[in-house]
Amino acid sequence: MNPLVIVAGIPTALALFGVIRRNRFFFLLGYFLYALIVIPNELTTYASNGDIQHLALAAIWCCQAIVAFPNKLNYDGSKVFKSFAIKVFLTLSVVNLFGVLLIQSMPASLELTEGTKTIAGTYHGILAALPLVGIFLMATDRIPVGTNE
Repeated sequence: MNPLVIVAGIPTALALFGVIRRNRFFFLLGYFLYALIVIPNELTTYASNGDIQHLALAAIWCCQAIVAFPNKLNYDGSKVFKSFAIKVFLTLSVVNLFGVLLIQSMPASLELTEGTKTIAGTYHGILAALPLVGIFLMATDRIPVGTNE
């Protein structure tokens, strides 16, 4: 099994922890760290075989890293913040939904066995669903206003 699959469980768990604790910092940190796993892996693959698709994948997850860069800004409950957060969360969801489709369409190989594909697809599926929970919590005002917690 690819060791990156095991390591990728840590940021996935961190993002899940952020949702459970309703802590945006840990939520975004999980997505940011996940992107930092995908980007070097795809760039290394691109450097070794020159397939432009790997460069494109690195660019997509670079966008995730930029959007998910964690900060400790206070949630003030304003319409502007809600609108921005919903756009960020939808972006994270779309990137990881693409990850699910991508990992399932890749052929099995020595590095990417069927078991590895299943685990990686599950991680991306979780990361695609979690932002939808965040959108629900924001839309129903269940995220504390004016705090970082």
